[in-house]
Amino acid sequence: MTPDTSCQIPPVTTPLHPDIVRYVQERRCPSGGYCFYRLDEPNAGDTFHALQILSLLGEGVHDDETAAFLQGLQKHDGSYPSYAAALYAGRGLRLLNQQPLYDLTSYISRAIPGISPDTQVIESFSLFEPLYTWLSLFMLYRVPLPEKWNDQIITTILRFQVASGGFGAPKATLQDTWQASETLAMLHYPKNNPWVSRFIRSCEDPEYGFLGKPGSRPPYLEHLYAGLRLSSLQGNAPRYAGACRAFIERCAHQSGGFVRSVYGGSPTLEFTARAVESLAILEGMQHVGKHTYHAKEMRLTREMN
Repeated sequence: MTPDTSCQIPPVTTPLHPDIVRYVQERRCPSGGYCFYRLDEPNAGDTFHALQILSLLGEGVHDDETAAFLQGLQKHDGSYPSYAAALYAGRGLRLLNQQPLYDLTSYISRAIPGISPDTQVIESFSLFEPLYTWLSLFMLYRVPLPEKWNDQIITTILRFQVASGGFGAPKATLQDTWQASETLAMLHYPKNNPWVSRFIRSCEDPEYGFLGKPGSRPPYLEHLYAGLRLSSLQGNAPRYAGACRAFIERCAHQSGGFVRSVYGGSPTLEFTARAVESLAILEGMQHVGKHTYHAKEMRLTREMN
């Protein structure tokens, strides 16, 4: 797995495979692209998530109409409605072995997106999402980042690391800590951070796998997803992999998609993509033996003492 592409591991094996594929295919729009509520109103996010799901399940992804839809989201000057739309479109086109029609270097090189708890959108995945999304575009298209920006971004992110070892404001969350850590990794900042690993362990839960904050309930799919992405980035295997799988399975919906909570809700392509990628990460971690994991635990404990 790399920050600029979807999860790059062998196809996911799950008994839910045919149901998930059917769920995705039923949300293909007649004009190309995908829409989770099944109207002919495709959008970049749903389209990428649908293509990512099919790719992770080992299904062939070849769709000229959908490629044309994603290419059509870009304006002649290389810009998009948002950086998020640009990233979803770019990653979707990558899965379709296609490229944008216009260069977007000037579009993404205007300025660094600001991050502040005061301006964070309530529905956003994390405090660092604007910065993570923007920088991912540089990685996806291999656009060099000015050195002065590199140092400025690292300094800004590190200001949000708190006493618990995680990142966030005023307190750390798994989502904030994952995207902060992933952004730092893209900037070649050292990945192995014993304080971050300590925070991950404090968020692990024997019943649900991961919690968004230590002791915080109810759990949601995005908490587990962030915990697995962060664990993978740090090179650590989750202590409760079985609980992670069980939680994901409990989020499966009769439609074939996934909801964000074991307490119900409406399935979306985004939740389904997070569930399938989480299963993919867990499969990839099966090769990490208990001996290796306990050795890392002992090393991290020594480093923090």
